[in-house]
Amino acid sequence: MPVYSGLQNYVREQLLLVVAIMVKRSSVEEGSEIVANFLTEVSHLISSGDSTMQTIGCSILTALLNEFSSSTRASDVGLTWEAHLMAKKKFERTDLKRLFQFCLQGLSELNKVVPPIAQDTAKLFKKFLIIAEQVLTWNFQFAMLLPRKLVGMFESQQSPALRPNAEWHDVFLDPNVIGLFYKLHWQVRENPDLCHHTLQCFHQLASLNGSVVNKKEDRCTYLRWFIENLLNLLSSGPLKDYEAIGISNMISRLHVFFPAPYICTLPVELLQAYLVKLTELTCHFAERASQEEDAQEDKVYMEAFEHITEAWATILQDSQYFPADLIRQSSIQIFNHYLKTHLSPPDGTRVATTNTPAEIDEIEEDDRVKYRDQLSAIGVFGRLITDHSIPILVKLLEDRITRLHGQLQRIHQLAGAANNDTSVLDCLNEDLHWLVMISGHLLTSISEGETSLIPIEIIRFCVLQADNVNVQTTLQVLASPTHRASDIPGAEQTTDPVVRLISAVFRMCEVEKRALEANLTHLLSPEVSLTLVWFLGRFSVCYLLPNETYYNEMSLILTQAFGKDTEAGLWTLDYVIGKLESNLSLWNSESKLVVETAHTLTTVLNNTERGDKAIQCSSLINLVKKQSSGAYHNLPTAAKRSILKSLVIVGTANKVADVKEKYWTELLKPLQDRFQAVMCNPTFPQTYHTKEVQGEVMDLIECLTGVVDGCTLTNLNDLLPVLNPLFENLVKLVDLYHNYREIVVMIFQVFCVAAKRILCYLNQAGAKILYECCINMIRVYAKHNSGKLSREASAEEDQYQDILLLMQLLTELLFKDFIDFPATGPEDADAQISAADVSLYGLSIIMPMMSADLLNFPSLCVQYFKLVISVCEVQPAKICQIPADLLKSLLSSIEFGLTSYTSDVSALCLDFLSILALHIHRTSLQGSPIHTALEPFLKLVFDMVLHQPLDADLTQAASGTLYALVCCYQTKYKELVQELINSQSDPVTAQRLLTSFNNLSANMTLSLDRHSRIKFRDDFEKFITEVRGYLCVK
Repeated sequence: MPVYSGLQNYVREQLLLVVAIMVKRSSVEEGSEIVANFLTEVSHLISSGDSTMQTIGCSILTALLNEFSSSTRASDVGLTWEAHLMAKKKFERTDLKRLFQFCLQGLSELNKVVPPIAQDTAKLFKKFLIIAEQVLTWNFQFAMLLPRKLVGMFESQQSPALRPNAEWHDVFLDPNVIGLFYKLHWQVRENPDLCHHTLQCFHQLASLNGSVVNKKEDRCTYLRWFIENLLNLLSSGPLKDYEAIGISNMISRLHVFFPAPYICTLPVELLQAYLVKLTELTCHFAERASQEEDAQEDKVYMEAFEHITEAWATILQDSQYFPADLIRQSSIQIFNHYLKTHLSPPDGTRVATTNTPAEIDEIEEDDRVKYRDQLSAIGVFGRLITDHSIPILVKLLEDRITRLHGQLQRIHQLAGAANNDTSVLDCLNEDLHWLVMISGHLLTSISEGETSLIPIEIIRFCVLQADNVNVQTTLQVLASPTHRASDIPGAEQTTDPVVRLISAVFRMCEVEKRALEANLTHLLSPEVSLTLVWFLGRFSVCYLLPNETYYNEMSLILTQAFGKDTEAGLWTLDYVIGKLESNLSLWNSESKLVVETAHTLTTVLNNTERGDKAIQCSSLINLVKKQSSGAYHNLPTAAKRSILKSLVIVGTANKVADVKEKYWTELLKPLQDRFQAVMCNPTFPQTYHTKEVQGEVMDLIECLTGVVDGCTLTNLNDLLPVLNPLFENLVKLVDLYHNYREIVVMIFQVFCVAAKRILCYLNQAGAKILYECCINMIRVYAKHNSGKLSREASAEEDQYQDILLLMQLLTELLFKDFIDFPATGPEDADAQISAADVSLYGLSIIMPMMSADLLNFPSLCVQYFKLVISVCEVQPAKICQIPADLLKSLLSSIEFGLTSYTSDVSALCLDFLSILALHIHRTSLQGSPIHTALEPFLKLVFDMVLHQPLDADLTQAASGTLYALVCCYQTKYKELVQELINSQSDPVTAQRLLTSFNNLSANMTLSLDRHSRIKFRDDFEKFITEVRGYLCVK
């Protein structure tokens, strides 16, 4: 074998790559054993003892692995995709294991080198480790001719699970192999570059599965070896910073592939030692992660901590497999350590930060989002040890709140004294921020899409405490947020701990509220206030006025404190609403806080029981009065909308007719009067452009949006008589404010919300009113904008928010034909206008405006094609009847969308063609203008599916479209097939193509029933996989 030791590295590597390519081509074209013979030659280089020869040997092996591993890594050498896959499969079956054994042989020799490792040896070390990593990340699952979408899925995996076949049993079931990699890691531990590769090998070895360890005893044996070596590593001293993520990720992966039923088979001493070490490691990562929270660089330990808690999640999910005492002790240790690392001295070890809250807000994302995963994990630990965690949190919270209250009182009494040191307050606020977040995650466990319930661990803890609890004392503590719990007789001994923890948060809310009223806002933390609002939202949806039928068991004290038919429950609801209302009034300088408060108000009230009871709360009545008087005029848009939506929800939930009618009047009459005052003011046509009048108009539109967003089938009869006249006023405002894009956008948003929230509940007569408003508004918009929309070079996407919203509105209107739950009421026999009519009219207005430049904006592009496909789905017949020039523009945009934009847009265009072609075939429109216009798309789609690198998700859509087009244009399809066959220079390929098409056509019934289409889709999947295999060349 020639060697190239005297060449530059780059040149040598390229030459060796050429050699690897030649070997691959020979193995494919000649079917010889050239690879085996070549590997024998390489083995001589590796075993030569000469580091230069060994380096060359490693480069050859790396090149071979790259060439044979997949069709995407391989060089473009003119082989068909099918040939690449066959070469991979053969190499995997006959040569890969042998290559790995050469690698292990080389690594074993290097393992004898005594540190420190010389630079030349380190380079060789790295070469061998990279080869080992390549083999361990080899995608054994992908060894056959598969559909393109599966190929994309497999080959895009960065670290596919290690799943070799049974022939590798002797390799991986040899304890020396795992031991070797751990020894290697220990050997290169001081070298971050080499350490990275050994950690990657661990990561893969932790995922061993499949037929190679098919027997449970084999898996358990392998796991035992792995854990023994891991413990030796972890016990050898503290981890390096650069090891943390790799080790934690490997442990997390180990628990995924070797879950509790396997881990529990470890010898008792080994399992205990492992869990103890895992606990220590978790505490270490938690401590180091807390020190990174204010750092701007890579947060290594934060990521490591989250990986390690993922491993704990699998343990705690199946905790019955593990010793209960050990799990309890681990939970206590981890919970305590997390608390300690997030509290200031002397209770904790948190390092003081130099960032101000304002700086944090600008630089960092929300803590409740950023730390959600780790806080959820700590909440799980806390719920396993409620008798330990809840009393600790109560003590710490009450202590910090008392100290904060004292500090605020002292500063207030020293008003005017020159003392700007707020370090004590900052420490207390940071402590409270974390204590409230931890308490919230302990008391609640909320999963998106699931009903939020009180965790069963909390209920059982309360039940166990019942004999030591005095109900009256507990309720007194709850209802006394202005007093310390310790000042209430008997509270220390007889208060329910869960209620006391919630009461502590209420007391914090009260301290903050009183400080705001005393104009001490500058001493308070908006971040803590946000956390309190977050807590109140989570608490309310889980605990406040719960539906007891959802529970198999329930605590009496929780029912008495927060139940729907209790005085305490009503008091708590009133208190929560009152606290949120005070934020809206007193924290209005903090936009983010106000918006979150308003959203939380909606969350709290968006429940039948809480909405019904809320009308009895004085804080809610106060909120309505403030809203009606314009007290919230200066709040952010999102906040104003949420407030109105919340208040509409309350009116809807109320069950007493007289009370409801009075409530609607108090809420809606002021809005009507304000609209009337603006629209009927004789000076309005002259003063509409002034800042004051614009502000009033915008406020009214925002409030109206909130009311519309609160609409449901239940309240529609009450709200429609108010809303319809206001909708008509909005059309007039579009005409007047056509040059004020912000106001036009806001009006379009009102109609978008109306189409989404109201339209599906309207009968035909009611829908007609909304349709007419939309048509009139579109007409006005077109009058002022036709010919004006063009993209400037520096234009931003949000400058076209109006046309984007208009397209969203037209799309939303079409859903009336899919989702229709009309309220009972008289129908209008003359009401012939439909959603499709409105949308088609709107489309005819929008299409000339949508230039290629505008379609380059992603959101505009996607929304335009969504509108087009929606119209086609609802009324394909009307698409076929549109004027010739409009049809030409429409089909041109579809052709452009198929090839020029993202796969999402291409999929929409394919659906459009499919729907239209099926309609043409069903209604026998052969020879019509639309039939002629659609014919060129058959060749376009035909070429697309056979030759272009289709996105993985497009294959199925393309098959459906091709089938529909073939149904319409059978003769043209046969011509295209024949052209393709005739174009092949290789007779063998031409014959294979003919056979493939004959097989596909033999099963093609060209019927439009669902069974035939599904059958074609499945047959087409096999066909396209086969044909691409020998047509597509790489």
